[in-house]
Amino acid sequence: MKRILFLLFFSGQTVVAQTDCNPKFLPIVFVHGFLASGDTWSSQVQRFSSNGFCEDRLFVFDWNTIGRKPNPDSLLDVFIRGVLAKTKALQVNLVGHSAGTGLCYGYLKDSAHASQVAHYVNIAGFKMKTAAGPSGQVPTMNIYSVDDKVIRGGGEIPGAENIRQTGKDHLQTASCEETFAAMFSFFTGSKQNPIPGIVPSTGPFVRVGGRAVQLGDNQPLTDSFIVYLFDPKTGKRDFIKRNAPTGSYTGWNRFAADGTWGFDLVRDAYMEFEVHPENGRTLFYYFEPPVRDDLNRYLRAIPQSGLIAKMLGNIPGDEQQTALVIFTSSQAVIAGRDTLAIDEVPLSVQAIAPADKTAIAVFVFDDGDGQTSGNPLAGYKATPFLTGSDVFIKADDKKSMRIFFNGRTMVLPKRKSKDGIMIAVFN
Repeated sequence: MKRILFLLFFSGQTVVAQTDCNPKFLPIVFVHGFLASGDTWSSQVQRFSSNGFCEDRLFVFDWNTIGRKPNPDSLLDVFIRGVLAKTKALQVNLVGHSAGTGLCYGYLKDSAHASQVAHYVNIAGFKMKTAAGPSGQVPTMNIYSVDDKVIRGGGEIPGAENIRQTGKDHLQTASCEETFAAMFSFFTGSKQNPIPGIVPSTGPFVRVGGRAVQLGDNQPLTDSFIVYLFDPKTGKRDFIKRNAPTGSYTGWNRFAADGTWGFDLVRDAYMEFEVHPENGRTLFYYFEPPVRDDLNRYLRAIPQSGLIAKMLGNIPGDEQQTALVIFTSSQAVIAGRDTLAIDEVPLSVQAIAPADKTAIAVFVFDDGDGQTSGNPLAGYKATPFLTGSDVFIKADDKKSMRIFFNGRTMVLPKRKSKDGIMIAVFN
């Protein structure tokens, strides 16, 4: 099939038909948790597509996790009805994680809603009294970890198939291979072990896409963006593979009305997104290359008002320093288990990344004195999933910084924080 260099996906799903999948498998709808988005499920979607599920039958539902308006139960019902209409299936398989389990359980209390769901998987949620459904009639699998420091009340659910994990943090229970294998068997009834890893795409290109949203409420961005390829060893943009006259890989574009974006990417390429919100600060997102077609990569902007805006309003914007966020998309950073550092400054220390913090996003900037103390940033002490370290990164167009995470390295430029916020994303 002929490849087109740049395609916007206006549905959030692939437009390229697969020839190696089984359309008889029921569609799956994945529901994320608090402060999260559809990329919670990126690795699991790729594992399901690696094992015969059609990519156009794997759906992620984004919802407002910091407010109850509009009613997420109603929106989930509209979404599932849309999935059934699109796929011509009679039922879906439903998966919820963390706060998303509460949303799913509430949705399944209605008998009409429950009739649309063949199986439900409850991941890292609070312990419930029965399996899902008005009378517990929806076949339910409950997956929880005794080392989950966010949902401490998890445990076995009567009437459900219960799977107890150890050593998994709150996010890993959703993203790990063991959870995938359990879901695959539950949904298909197969006793054969599936391929646990992500099978690489073949050919010189991979399809990559996702959504641009506001952090927390997941409202779509329709702003302008441009994509560069960059060298992870130097942080410099690759102007060999460029789109004249912009010097970028894609040229200037706008996200679709629902925030979706997508294009064909040369294999093994590292991407830099420069996002220009109409209201708000410029963002520079840096991504590792996908090994397989991945349509669930998210770009998040900081809202201009509300709880999240107040929480993140202290990120500097000056000439002197760089403002950096490190996002680990499939696990937390936990002191004593993981290694995260920027240049010579360790970030995976007890003060910054204790197990009960379950730190997924690490904010790195100076607290105002122009010195590096490595102490926690005050604004993030009481917030789960987010943490911060007082590190002064002197902005310098001619120099770079090196980020280490569990044996992987990404080198990035030291941009001035007045020019935008830098976000390094590890798959």
